[in-house]
Amino acid sequence: MAIGNLDFMTLDDIKESALMAVDTLRANKLRSTLTILGVSVGVVTVIFMVSIIQGLNKAFADQIESLGSNTIFVSKFAPSFGRPPGPEEIHRKDLTMEDAEALRTEAPSIVGVSPIHRLISSTVRYQDKQTDTPILFGVTPYYEFVQTQYVASGRFVNEIDMQDRSNIVIIGVDVKQALFPYEDPVDKEVRINGNPFRIVGVMEPLGNFFGQSRDNSIFIPITTYDKYYPDRPFPESVFFVIVRPRSRAYVKSAMDEITDILRRRRRVPVGAPDNFGISSQDSLLDVYNQLTGATALVLTSISFVALMIGGIGVMNIMLVSVTERTKEIGVRKAVGATRLNILSQFLIEAVVLTAIGGFAGLAVGEIASLLMNKYSPLPAYVPLWAIGVGVGISAAVGIIFGLWPAWKAARLNPIDALRWE
Repeated sequence: MAIGNLDFMTLDDIKESALMAVDTLRANKLRSTLTILGVSVGVVTVIFMVSIIQGLNKAFADQIESLGSNTIFVSKFAPSFGRPPGPEEIHRKDLTMEDAEALRTEAPSIVGVSPIHRLISSTVRYQDKQTDTPILFGVTPYYEFVQTQYVASGRFVNEIDMQDRSNIVIIGVDVKQALFPYEDPVDKEVRINGNPFRIVGVMEPLGNFFGQSRDNSIFIPITTYDKYYPDRPFPESVFFVIVRPRSRAYVKSAMDEITDILRRRRRVPVGAPDNFGISSQDSLLDVYNQLTGATALVLTSISFVALMIGGIGVMNIMLVSVTERTKEIGVRKAVGATRLNILSQFLIEAVVLTAIGGFAGLAVGEIASLLMNKYSPLPAYVPLWAIGVGVGISAAVGIIFGLWPAWKAARLNPIDALRWE
């Protein structure tokens, strides 16, 4: 069956064209290698850029997840990354313990509320050993449940500690290693900023958050914190509230309830913006993706420029090949080859070239991402879909940039082609 001068090809015709294309590539090894190299560089660029972007996204998501499953963060500051709070945010009224209690009692989507005071650094001393970097947290007994972070030995803050404003402390494993490398710290007395405290527990390892150890921390009752540090200014001291919804399905309703309660308690006029910030894992990821979206676009553009350069190389080589094989094309047409036979032969040849380059680029890109993970602080991750995209793009480059040379070959007049010298 024919349409114009082009016939439909059978499977045998396609196989024959593919074999002829492969034989041609073998006969021109240097030319084929250079063309493959150009495509490979483009695919390596694509895979490398995707691996960096996906690695950063995955690392950020893992870091957010490590803060606690489905937790919601509430403070007087709007959620942001890399942007310091503005003067208006700094001078906002702080949240209070009463606000935290209102959230606990008035929001049906919430199962736990943990108000927290944070002091940016403290000096902890035991006998002749001292560490000056731990972050001091004033917490309530709800902290463990809300954050799903528990003590490894000893106990946590309890209600009696809160009522008595007791000088008890729970330490992180970094502090334990610094002050008690060879002994059990429970029931030992340390001095925190000169004040005596008795250690009652050691937290389980918490890991890092964006390069900062979360194990370099100490925890005291929030009432004791208020006793010793009542008027510390920002940024030395910060107060915030962590909320745990009933489940992930309740995150949105919990955030709406928190907004309604705090707007009412803080007397925010109707239509005025919130004078507090609420963020969940999903909203933090949304903000992050907005900030990194432009970077991802630039990196993707660079990748496609590299692929286009490789594609132009394919087109150039294929045009040269058509010119060199003009007489061969004439002979094939003289013995019955159709336009579609000729077009498919050259098109398949271009696709085979770029597909080989694509697979080579994928291999190099994967190795580069593994080396980056091992020897650099930048995370790299190649998802399965990126491999499929790499192969698909390389094949598409062959089709797009090989189409014109193939069409030019298919349209050659057989008589003129046979006379070509």
